[in-house]
Amino acid sequence: MHSVENKSDERLLWTRFLKGDNQVLSLIYLQHTNSLFDYGCRFTYDKDLVKDCIQEVFCSLMRTRHNLSETDNIRLYLLKSLKRKIISELKKHNSQTRILTDQDYPFDLHWSENMDEQLNDLDEEKRQLLTDAMQSLTERQKEAIYLRFNRGLEYEEISFLLNLNYQSSRALIHRAIEKLRQIIHVPNKKINQYLFCILHKRAEPVFEHEN
Repeated sequence: MHSVENKSDERLLWTRFLKGDNQVLSLIYLQHTNSLFDYGCRFTYDKDLVKDCIQEVFCSLMRTRHNLSETDNIRLYLLKSLKRKIISELKKHNSQTRILTDQDYPFDLHWSENMDEQLNDLDEEKRQLLTDAMQSLTERQKEAIYLRFNRGLEYEEISFLLNLNYQSSRALIHRAIEKLRQIIHVPNKKINQYLFCILHKRAEPVFEHEN
């Protein structure tokens, strides 16, 4: 969630970058690469490809900064740019795969290794049901759930990343939560709690920055 103060800070930071401050870009890079890496690895298991795409996103920022617009949400801008780049690369390298359009791509909704600690009030059968239910969601539902509960994005931000209107993004997440609730027979509030615990608390991946 972006507060008014955070938006103001990000707008100033981005403006400094647009005016040629490369140190600001280095700061942005360090602040966001782990988050970008985690998001990118949801589209492909090829970690080297994800790293290359992240590097290209930042190189592109350097090349095109004079044509870029103002923003008060740098993270969202970077996530959108990385997603577009990865899907483009997957299309080029996997012409025979199921990726046909910008709306047709795989998304991996795995969760934290300490899941058992977070779901201690669910018996083993319901844990397996929840695991299977999450994998049965559509790819777009998986991505929306990830963005909401792992990245903590607002519905407006999710709408931007998924190219949906506000109501459609809310409905997408609502249908996903309702499907999970019906399968394991718990209230919506409990499903939200489980999703927040097993997704949001997942440890950030270690992105090794090259010198």
